[in-house]
Amino acid sequence: MAAVPSPRTSFLRMLIAIVSLVSALVVIAAGFVLLVTRLEGGAYNARPLVEAMGVLGLGGGLLALGIGLLIWELAGRYDLPR
Repeated sequence: MAAVPSPRTSFLRMLIAIVSLVSALVVIAAGFVLLVTRLEGGAYNARPLVEAMGVLGLGGGLLALGIGLLIWELAGRYDLPR
C-alpha cells in the first residue's frame, strides 16, 4: 500500500502571514507618523530618531515575515518548486 503524502499547506501558516502583513501596514504607517512628528518637533539628536527607525524596522520585519510565509504557503499549495 502506498504512503499518503502529507499535506504541504497549513491554515495556521496562512493566518500568520495575513496577520503579519496587516500589522506591518499599521506599524509602518505609525512609524512614519512617529518619524515625521519627531522631525517636526526639532529632535535631530540620535535617540528619538533611533526609536522611530526601530518602529519602521519592526514594520519591515513583519512585512518580510508575511511575504515569506505567503510565498511558502502558495508554493506548497500549487506545488511550485521552492
